[in-house]
Formats: sequence, C-alpha cells, structure tokens
Amino acid sequence: MEACMEVATANEVRYAPKTVLPNHIHEKAYFCAVLKGSYVGKYGSKIQEGHAAETVFRPAGETHTVRFHDTEARLLRIELPRRLMQRAAEFCRGLEVSSNFVSGRLMWLAKRVWAENQLNDPCSQLAVEGLLLEMLAEVSKQGAPRVERVPPWLSRIKKQIEESSVDGLSVEGLAQSANVHPVYLITAFKRAFRSTPGEFQRQMRVRKAEELMIKAPDMPLSEIALATGFFDQSHFCRTFKQVASVTPSRFRQDHYRS
Repeated sequence: MEACMEVATANEVRYAPKTVLPNHIHEKAYFCAVLKGSYVGKYGSKIQEGHAAETVFRPAGETHTVRFHDTEARLLRIELPRRLMQRAAEFCRGLEVSSNFVSGRLMWLAKRVWAENQLNDPCSQLAVEGLLLEMLAEVSKQGAPRVERVPPWLSRIKKQIEESSVDGLSVEGLAQSANVHPVYLITAFKRAFRSTPGEFQRQMRVRKAEELMIKAPDMPLSEIALATGFFDQSHFCRTFKQVASVTPSRFRQDHYRS
C-alpha cells in the first residue's frame, strides 16, 4: 500500500466557558469528539449542538460559528488528510455534510487515534489510517445527520417556527396543524432538536438578529429588536445574551474585529 504523504493530526483543545468562535472555516475535514462540556454551532443554514460523549464529523470548507456553554469544553479534534478523504469518498456516502453522532464506537475509535498519535511508533501511521477509514465507514453506515431522520410533520413544524417572526404561534396551534397531541409535539420536538418549540423560536430570533447585525452594521439595535419579533431593545438585549452568551454590542465588536 502506498503511504499517504499527508498525515492526520490529533489535538486536544480546551475552551473557556462562554467562548465564542466567530465565522470561520477548516481547510480539512475533521472529527471532533466532545470529551467535556457542550456547545451550539451554526453550520451553513443548520444549527447543531454538541454534548459530552458525542462525536461530530465536519466536511472541509464549511463556514460555521460556535458558542460554548457555561462550563469548560474539552474536545479531541482529528484533522483528516485530503488524500484519505478522496479515497473514502469513492466508497462512503454522507461525507459532504456535517453529522452529529452519539455512537460510543466513534468516540472509542477517536480515542484510539489519539493514543496512536501519542505513541508515534513506526506502525502508528498505518494504524491511524486504518482507524480513520473505520470512522468514516461508521459515518457512512449511520447515514445523514440526526435532523434528516426527523419525521416530515416535525420538520414542517420546525420550518414554520423558523420562518415566523411573530408571537402568534402556540403549542396547541402547532399541534393542530400537525394533527398530533400537544404533549406528543413537545416530547418529539425536544427529543429531535434538544429544545422546546418556544426555546427554539427564541434561538431563531437571535440568529436572525445576528444576520441583520452583520448585513446592516449601522442599523440601530432598537430596529433590529422590532424586526426580529422582540418587545423592545431591553427584551432583545436580555434574550440575546441569554442565548448567545454575549451582548449584541459585543457580538458586533467581535464580528468586525475578526
């Protein structure tokens, strides 16, 4: 077997509580095993969360923003050689999208890659390549991201909340439109998206406010608040900090400084 000139890298990365990583990309695809802590990130048009004991796969070149929650986060990040990804793409599907997995096997394989990286003996490169191919095969077998396994009716409810900027939505109304019981709606929504419909709507409004602040840097916060469904600027600032862990003003400063 011809050896890959480019080798995988594995690093343990720590982030302080409430750290915000503004829009950025990674030139190589990578795995990220969450050893401790949690975060929420925006990957393209999707919002995904990562929690302790989960492993995520990210393709190369995907623009994303990450916000870590209230505890220190410890991640094991493994960057994949481009040539290895090209070989795997011939046989594995699902490697072009971000995926979150609760599979204990992926976490176990990631830790083995880390151990081989630390050992770094003459056999390590071959061992790591085999482990990474096994991880990519696992991603392909498990398929698309969790959100794509959501039933169609629940996806429609999610889209309805995403596209609404008014307070007229209610659990009862959403349940009626989906022809399900309200309690079942709440349970299914929280299981799929790790939040209640109300919490999700609040997150969506904050994301829309972020987009407005980026597109219109001179737009007053009071106008952004009204445009995204908040009562007033005070309500907007309070909610924004609760969701994003920074104030709107600080978000603007961080974005234009990056």
